[in-house]
Amino acid sequence: MHFNSYKSYFIIFIFLLVSVKTIAQQRENKQIFNHSYLWGKVEATEIFEGKTWGVGADVIHRRGSGLDSSDPLERGFRTSFRPWMHFQFGSDARLSVSPLSYHHTRPYLGLEEDLLAPNLYELRSTVQFFHHLRQQKGKLMHTWRYRLEFRNRTTVEETDFRHFFRLRLRYRIRYMINEPDFYQPGVLYAVGFAELGLNMGNTVVHNIYNQNRFYLAIGRRFFNTARVEIGYIDRFRTRGPGQFDHGRGLMLSLTIDQLSYLGRKYTKPLRYAD
Repeated sequence: MHFNSYKSYFIIFIFLLVSVKTIAQQRENKQIFNHSYLWGKVEATEIFEGKTWGVGADVIHRRGSGLDSSDPLERGFRTSFRPWMHFQFGSDARLSVSPLSYHHTRPYLGLEEDLLAPNLYELRSTVQFFHHLRQQKGKLMHTWRYRLEFRNRTTVEETDFRHFFRLRLRYRIRYMINEPDFYQPGVLYAVGFAELGLNMGNTVVHNIYNQNRFYLAIGRRFFNTARVEIGYIDRFRTRGPGQFDHGRGLMLSLTIDQLSYLGRKYTKPLRYAD
C-alpha cells in the first residue's frame, strides 16, 4: 500500500480521536477532575534464536494526585504484571497474546466519596497485532497497533466478576535523530503516539468512550537492545455520566527488545522491536 494511503488513514484516525474527545468535553453538566501523573514501565522480550516466536513480560506502575493536590507521587493508582507470547511475522509485524494478566487499581480521587471506594482487581486477557512501515531507509518509522482486551474486574467487597471488552487503537511515529535506523546501537529518537480506547459489553453503559492518550517523548538505545524513554503523556478518561478524569504528567520506560542480546558486541544485530 502506498504511503499516501497510510497518511490518509492516520489523518482520519486523528480526526476521530479529536472529535470523540471534543464531544466528550462538550457534554452538559460535565465534571472534569484533573490529576498529575507519573508512569513507570519496564518491559522485556525474547524472540528465540532461529524461531519466529518468543515470550516477554511487562510491569507498570502509575502514581498520581487526588482531590485538590498536584503531587504526582501522592497515591498509587495502578500496578500490573502482564506476561506475553509473541509470534513474529517478519521484521515489521507481530501478533502478541497475554493469556492472563493481573491489574490492581485504586479509585481516582476526584470526589470525597472516592476515599471510601474499594480497590479494583482485574484479570485480563489480551490479543494485539502491530505492524511497522519504515521510510527513508529506516529514519522514519510508523507503527499501527490494534489491541483487544478481555477484562474481568471485581473489588474486595464483591464475589462476582464484571466482564467486558476494550478495543484500543494506536498510531505511533518515531524519528531517528542521530542514526539511520531504529535498530542501531546508540540511536537517539523522538517518538509520539495517539491512542483511542472503546469499551464494549453488556455491562458497559456510560463509558463506551473509555479514554484517549497523547504521548511525546525522547528515547535512546543502549547495550544494543535496551532503550529508555522519558516523555509527556496526556490522558482523558470517562469515569461516569458526565464525569471525566484528565491526567497529565511524565512517563518513564525501560524496554529490552531482545534479552539474550543485551550487552553483546554488535555482531548480532537486533532483528525485531515493538
